[in-house]
Amino acid sequence: MKNLVLVGCLILLVSCSKTSETKDTPTTQIENPDTTTDTVTEEPEGEPVTEEETEGEESISFENFEAQITSFMETYQVPGLQVAITKDEQLVYVKSFGYADVENQIPVTDNSLFRIASISKPITFISMLKLSEDGQVSLGSKVFGEDGVLGTEYGTLPYSPGILDISVNDLIEHRSGWTNDPYDIMFDDPSLSYQELFSEMIDNRRIDETPNYYYLNFGYCVLGRVIEKMSNETYEAYVQENILAPMGITEMKIGGNTLEERFENEVVYYPSTEGSFSPYDMNVTRMDAHGGWIASAKDLARFIVHIDRRSNVPDILPTNRLNRPYFNYFNWVHTGSLPGTSSVLSRHNDTFNYSVIMNK
Repeated sequence: MKNLVLVGCLILLVSCSKTSETKDTPTTQIENPDTTTDTVTEEPEGEPVTEEETEGEESISFENFEAQITSFMETYQVPGLQVAITKDEQLVYVKSFGYADVENQIPVTDNSLFRIASISKPITFISMLKLSEDGQVSLGSKVFGEDGVLGTEYGTLPYSPGILDISVNDLIEHRSGWTNDPYDIMFDDPSLSYQELFSEMIDNRRIDETPNYYYLNFGYCVLGRVIEKMSNETYEAYVQENILAPMGITEMKIGGNTLEERFENEVVYYPSTEGSFSPYDMNVTRMDAHGGWIASAKDLARFIVHIDRRSNVPDILPTNRLNRPYFNYFNWVHTGSLPGTSSVLSRHNDTFNYSVIMNK
């Protein structure tokens, strides 16, 4: 987390040099086997343009900024990194640093794909809003039980009152009543199916019947299954067809688990220290809706300008749908962290957006 904050601070140095307004209320989200904390904070309409479309604007010197990024990477031994920055919904900077594959000396390019971990959650949330906008699901719908979206196909009946009370919106807002006690089940045995994970949570995990906010990867895993149930498509296919493609994003996909399952243009992931948890010992594919997407920083920039409620680029949803606590005004930041990857997606002062992804 400290590393992510440092990179964010570097980027804010660039943004603050171009604006005097600074209303600072950022929030963060993390995902890894040991830590699961999340918070987020929203805006109008758009798609980032290419670098060519920014010709004629005042040029900005990024020389010192790039030197700081390079120094940061050396200090923390980061193999590869991507940065994309937009201003007023225009892409003003995209740059790749270091290596996608250290052993084979293959550099990161602007098209390299990285695991983005918990930044997958805003993508899932937007997908839920889209289903609601299209009349396919109500955010107030109950998830489990005879009248629930997922019915009684998971776990053992009868369900407890706490399970029957869970709504789609509760999962979105991390208020289901479930916790990670005794551990985050999404990092359980990689061979376990959704059916087995759901049954364990429903049958054996305590649920608070007066729930408070508690960041939960599993909740967004459930939302992925809700999307599948209501759309009659796989989670990945629905998001690609209904959310990403209209934004002009064509390369994002759910990542594989092993080095051999790496996609074309996907980077190699490196543990934080030698002998620490391997990036290839997790079921990333199973994490789909809460942490499974792979993307480039440039595509994350495209995503955020299509949900920012600004007018330069058409948004994927009406403004009233995007006026949600999950995406606050002025400053909003979502981070992601898994063994082998760190990511940041942020909007600053409703003017600057940036994304940063690393393969460590």
